[in-house]
Amino acid sequence: MSMESTAWQTAHRLEELAAEFSGWRFGLGGSGHWWAVRGNDLVRSRNIEELRSRLHELAARQRQ
Repeated sequence: MSMESTAWQTAHRLEELAAEFSGWRFGLGGSGHWWAVRGNDLVRSRNIEELRSRLHELAARQRQ
C-alpha cells in the first residue's frame, strides 16, 4: 500500500469519527494509537473500532 493511500485512509477515518462524535478531536499518533480528546477526557486505542466502541460506551454512561 502506498503512503499516499495510507494517508488518505487515515484522513477519511478521522473525518468519519469527527462526524460521528461532535466536540471531540481525533488523531493517530506515531506510536500507532488512535486517540480522542474532549476537555479532560482522553481515550486511546490501537484499533479504531475499539476507540469508536469506547466512545459510544462513554457517551452512554454520560447520558445516565
